[in-house]
Amino acid sequence: MAEIKDKEVTIQAVPISGSAAEPISDVDSSKAPISERNGKQRVVWWRKAVGLIWDSVEGDPRDRRYVQKLDSYLFSYICFGYFIKYLDQTNYTNAFVSGMKEDLHLYGNERNWLNTYFNIGIIIGTIPSQMIQLKYVRPSIWIPACEIVWTALVMAMAGAKNVKTLYVLRFFVGLAEACSFPGYAALLGGWYGPTQLTKRVAIFEQTSAIASMFSGYLQAALYKGLNGRLGLAGWRWLFIFDGIISFPIALWGLFAIPDLPHTTKAFYWSEDDKKYGVERIEKLGRKAPEKLTLRVIKGVYTNWRLWAFILPYLMVAQAGSGTNYFNLWLKAEKYSVVRINTLPTAGSAISVVAAFAFGIVADRTGHRWSTIVAIQILVMISNILLAVWDISKGAKFFAFYLSYVGAAAQPIVIGWGHELSAGDPNLRQLLVATGNIFTYCFSSWLPLALFPTYDAPKYQYGYQILILFGGFAIIGTLLLHFLHSRRPKVQEIA
Repeated sequence: MAEIKDKEVTIQAVPISGSAAEPISDVDSSKAPISERNGKQRVVWWRKAVGLIWDSVEGDPRDRRYVQKLDSYLFSYICFGYFIKYLDQTNYTNAFVSGMKEDLHLYGNERNWLNTYFNIGIIIGTIPSQMIQLKYVRPSIWIPACEIVWTALVMAMAGAKNVKTLYVLRFFVGLAEACSFPGYAALLGGWYGPTQLTKRVAIFEQTSAIASMFSGYLQAALYKGLNGRLGLAGWRWLFIFDGIISFPIALWGLFAIPDLPHTTKAFYWSEDDKKYGVERIEKLGRKAPEKLTLRVIKGVYTNWRLWAFILPYLMVAQAGSGTNYFNLWLKAEKYSVVRINTLPTAGSAISVVAAFAFGIVADRTGHRWSTIVAIQILVMISNILLAVWDISKGAKFFAFYLSYVGAAAQPIVIGWGHELSAGDPNLRQLLVATGNIFTYCFSSWLPLALFPTYDAPKYQYGYQILILFGGFAIIGTLLLHFLHSRRPKVQEIA
């Protein structure tokens, strides 16, 4: 009896009445759609068409139902969770250009220092937070608890009377938010396969762009509608409304996060679902988490996969960071507060579309390195134009908007890294966390040195260095591709 395997579904070829063998699915045919009954799995045209964009509508019915449930709870929560994380992380930039600068007399480099104190909190909290999730507290409890804490701190920013108070609050917001991005990435990598992961990482990451758009429109609306209401400036109302939005999403996380397939206690999984989930993920080479020990930690940080991942992960993030200074140029050009907050939202829309489109390409074709290189070439073109600077206003708009395409690269690197570390659950848990440490270390001092606020909007060296980072991103991507292509040999001697 021959066996034919297609991804996670096993189909057996059985002779029937002396005729040629016909494939019979191991799925209960009475529960399958008409097109999948009588032992045959004919592809419905609309499933094939939609499947080019979203994978959970095609394939084995059992797996479809499982992934759709996973999307409904875990993935939807992660998107909302990262939305509020980024909303609460970056709202100070909208507040800064909407009156906070003048009210608190922030005429030096305070804007960048607000970012630096936040980054220090992230750097200190990231690795301990991931280790807590590995050993002591389930992600389904730890992540929502941290979200509730940082939400309260963000609301407290509305009452700040001076920049020193904001520095302290920003540090603790960063400390609490340290669990989120690497925690979300580790959860996605623990549940989804290599043909499903990149587009979902792209979407979850791009909720940050949606948050930036939302924050811009929200600040514009609050500035027009609530500025001065109850004695509070419009920029203070932004922090209050962000907290109101964030609390219910944090509470939903207590129910929606399923932990990992081997450890899940989620209410929405039946016993059959739990068993199927473990079998499904083990077929992809994903093992159960090991007990965290010094030996395990040493194994993670001496693994070549971690360090091969970090270079492209770090460099694609830094190369695309020029988007952070778009609104400062708009302010220097004397655009209104409303326009300063709304014009960058078009760039956020570009990053959403680019990340989703490139993520689909990477998932469907498996051509990760070439996709990342293409993205980096576009980012380098934008940074070259901004480095020249003496170009028309239209060309500057084009360059700034083009730089938003860079957001499409990091999800592909993350998906690639999770595939590389599929057999090591502890490495998967610490992969993005460690990459984030390097990213935030760079982000803590680079803006101060390369993009000082008092030089805005024209910087002497900033965009030139971003061009260099784009080159390093391409080198790191090619190195990761080389090591990945030699993976069997490298694994034998690792």
